[in-house]
Amino acid sequence: MRFIRLFLFHVKDYLSDQYFVWLTITSTTSIFLMQYIMAYATHNLNNTQIWLQSGIFGMWTSCTTVAGCISFERYKGTLPYLLNSQYDERASLITLLLPASAYGLFSFPIAFILAKILGAATGTVSLYIILLILLMWVGCAVMGILISSFLTLSPNAMVYESLIGTPILLLAGLFGNDTVLGPLTNVSQWFIPITATIAALSHNKSLNWSSYFCSLLLWIVLIVVIVRKINDLVRRKGALKII
Repeated sequence: MRFIRLFLFHVKDYLSDQYFVWLTITSTTSIFLMQYIMAYATHNLNNTQIWLQSGIFGMWTSCTTVAGCISFERYKGTLPYLLNSQYDERASLITLLLPASAYGLFSFPIAFILAKILGAATGTVSLYIILLILLMWVGCAVMGILISSFLTLSPNAMVYESLIGTPILLLAGLFGNDTVLGPLTNVSQWFIPITATIAALSHNKSLNWSSYFCSLLLWIVLIVVIVRKINDLVRRKGALKII
């Protein structure tokens, strides 16, 4: 299947950059060690949230690298060839943007192995946990596609990459006191696709399926709107200098 071949090609290209490879590893490891030290000091190593929160942080950090993907391809001069092929241009762009979030899945095994080595609790990795991680990945992938598409409208997209990660995680309720952030996440879960899965994974709450799919649908609609806008600027006005 051509979609899979293109996806694997872009995964290989993505992993050829050592920055992307090590960013996920170092971000997952660093946040795990920070939480591990705090848990060790408070005698709370039986907290299974340590490795799950670290995995979530690593996945989202990897996903944020998608922000400048389209602009970087435009800078390299390869974007016109991706868009002007016999294959559907939207599918071509999706295969370009998916590797960032897909590689982020690797952060969970990293965090799990660190927990086993250092003696932190991991709990039972059930099929439900795996399902939540996959739903988290879908949310990250959709958000990454929208963010990258939106930032294509700016010539400074790659500069914003480091500015979008932490604020979204804070709004999604990954870190902080659940009592304080609870009212915020009760609202943000309807607008940020990863909020519901973060609550289920790291705060032992039941997954709010309604808010998850509602927020996911919202971002997909925004993707369609932004892509149409970009297509109008490119095909009719030639404003983005892509083709």
